[in-house]
Amino acid sequence: MNPRAQILQGPTSLRRMAALREIDVAAHDALVEALPWLCDHLKEEPEFVALADLVAQVATETPEAARVFANRLGAQPGLAADAVGLRRWALHGLQRHRNDAKRRIHHFEWGDPVVFSDEQTISDTEHLLDQRSSLLHYLAGYGFDDFTIDLHEPSAAHVPDPAPTVAEALIRLPRRVDGIEPRTRELLFRAMIAHAAAHLRHSPLKRDAGNRRPTLLAITALIEDARVERLMVKEHPGLHALWGRFHTASQQVSGFDLAGLTARLARALHDPTYSDPNSWVRKGRDLFEEVAARDLGDVAAFDRVARQLSIDMGKMRFPLPRHYRPRPIYRDDNAILWNENATLPEDESVQAEVTFEFGPRDDKQQPIDLTDIDIRRRFNYPEWDYKLEAVREGWATVLEGIREPGRKGKLKRAMRSGQVPVLGMERTPDRSIRLTRLSEGDELDLNSLIDNTVQHRARIAPDGRIFLRHGRRRRSTAIILLMDLSMSTDRFVPGSFTKVIELEKQAATVVAEALDPERDRIAVHGFASNGRHEVNYQRVKDFDEPFDAPQRARLSGLTSRLSTRMGAALRHATASLADQVADHKVILVLTDGEPSDVDVIEDDYLVEDAREAVVSAAAQHVRTFCLTLDRRADHYVRRIFGARNYLITEQASTFANNTSKTLVRLLAP
Repeated sequence: MNPRAQILQGPTSLRRMAALREIDVAAHDALVEALPWLCDHLKEEPEFVALADLVAQVATETPEAARVFANRLGAQPGLAADAVGLRRWALHGLQRHRNDAKRRIHHFEWGDPVVFSDEQTISDTEHLLDQRSSLLHYLAGYGFDDFTIDLHEPSAAHVPDPAPTVAEALIRLPRRVDGIEPRTRELLFRAMIAHAAAHLRHSPLKRDAGNRRPTLLAITALIEDARVERLMVKEHPGLHALWGRFHTASQQVSGFDLAGLTARLARALHDPTYSDPNSWVRKGRDLFEEVAARDLGDVAAFDRVARQLSIDMGKMRFPLPRHYRPRPIYRDDNAILWNENATLPEDESVQAEVTFEFGPRDDKQQPIDLTDIDIRRRFNYPEWDYKLEAVREGWATVLEGIREPGRKGKLKRAMRSGQVPVLGMERTPDRSIRLTRLSEGDELDLNSLIDNTVQHRARIAPDGRIFLRHGRRRRSTAIILLMDLSMSTDRFVPGSFTKVIELEKQAATVVAEALDPERDRIAVHGFASNGRHEVNYQRVKDFDEPFDAPQRARLSGLTSRLSTRMGAALRHATASLADQVADHKVILVLTDGEPSDVDVIEDDYLVEDAREAVVSAAAQHVRTFCLTLDRRADHYVRRIFGARNYLITEQASTFANNTSKTLVRLLAP
């Protein structure tokens, strides 16, 4: 049997290709046609299965892009040699261009997967992502706490890495940093952030570029960089040494072209001890210092300095390089300084906008139709890719509808009569409650001990009660009962005439009625998904809401539909618990089957993602437990929740009772 036949006849390959054919026939046929050329690079069936999974992932979101991708694999079969780099590149295109189908197609037709195979780029990117949280805190220290940090698009091998870019509420940093030792990278990132903060604090932003030539814009930005850094150093003197580490330009290192001379001028303006032999650099320093001595806030005067230096540069006939990047390496591309788009006068621009949006002005204003606008709240969450052993940032979107909130307040139920057992009655130590001057206790009471010593030395009979014990209070809990509302819950439980979703509703009712609201806060939520962009999340009963008629009506109205993207739902439930103050935080999942979704055909992807969501919840002190009706669930539910965090119920009659017993066990001390 030839290699092509061996790959295609494998059971997993046949199953994957059948799934791909159901998604898009053209992409399936293109991949089959590419197989003779791919056989030189795909020696075993698992390699082809991974490639088919990737094509199917693209096809579920943009079939045209999947066809282009499969055709390109036939024309360039060597792309499949690095399966990990190819997967990173494909998923990056799906996420980066998630709102633009044309750009997605262009990405798969012309993008360069090789840039995602470069080990240094991968290492630098991972290091930067690890530092992102601390960099945001560092930026917040300068007064900008509403920014996010993202990465530039990867650059091709022959293109220099881009400079940092500062935009409204966003800073983009390069994925790769060349020529910097690993131990210096963290300082470089801080230098980038501090320079961006200098612009945000002291620069006039989005000025009209007008008819300024590119060389003038570059030199004006260089002078502005030096001006704002000089102002920033007055407030934070330590920044001078931080930025100075990266000013290494000189005649020997930088050369005698526009890029080299501007780098040398940047160093001369930063370091007063640096002496440069070039007359243009010396003139630039003299002009800058003359204006700086008068007023560092006089932007117009510094613009005149930049214009004079630009004229002199023009006389030397040095063109601006095609891939010019400001130096030193920590400085941004200064895009935030300029508005290069032509602008209309204010009244004309407003009129043009109104005409474009609503047509000619009418004396009788027509109401705007909002019926097709999706007003659901959106929450983006990552997903774990077990094949890459990496997180797909912002991959899944959880949607929540807007509903009328129920009445809040203390719940008053007849359950306290004793007919139904109340859960969560345990007491827990509270170190804020201290019982002192005890004859027995857990620790010595220092104040009582001193008093007893004084009494003993004064020859007075000591009291003897020198111990303290921490008091105990009732332990509080916050619980989310997370119901699987996928289409599979519409089936009957084997051996009964009750549907799975009805059992989940019964269990939710029992738990909501059994917990004492003065100590235990419970929320009843449900989820169902239709691909990664639509994970529907419903709040039946939220924290601080009673379980009254509106909540019971919502619970009764739940229906089975769509699929089970469990990881995204678990992350959203964990985020909901983050705002709750409680000793115990628990997510109890009620389900009937394995995680699945319409845009995933890989066997283990959603299982591994759900497992990672459980691990992430545990890191936030949230315990997760699963109660399932799937008799064959042991092989996957153990992987997701752990050996002691699940219970398989085989009989419909015991499901609600087992739910109550499970909570008793979870809330036990």
